Amino acid sequence: MRKEHGFTLIELLVVIAILAVLFGLTALALNGVGDNAEAVAAEAEADMVQTAIDVCVAMPDCTNTTAATGATCVQIGSGSTYSFETYLRRQTRYYIGWTAAGEVITASKTAACATSDNPLWTR
Repeated sequence: MRKEHGFTLIELLVVIAILAVLFGLTALALNGVGDNAEAVAAEAEADMVQTAIDVCVAMPDCTNTTAATGATCVQIGSGSTYSFETYLRRQTRYYIGWTAAGEVITASKTAACATSDNPLWTR
């Protein structure tokens, strides 16, 4: 009689059980990983704009860094005329608001970033 080579049903069930436990632990560990990703991206973009404003203010030919007025924020690079936008590589994804002193204070999905829109990031 020839001996069959292969795994028994018990061995296969044990492997499946181990894989199920590992999958469950991985799912629990990754739960909520991307919850605040958009807020972190908005903060990073606000920091990028802050750096552009700081560099521009240090240059002698820097003009027009006046803050956006009222509750309105600006998407920089979309036809805006701020001189610091030359220090940005691309148009901002979020609408950015800053003070007259040149401090970036908010980033939002819409231009009405200081209203009930709930900004993604504020300083």
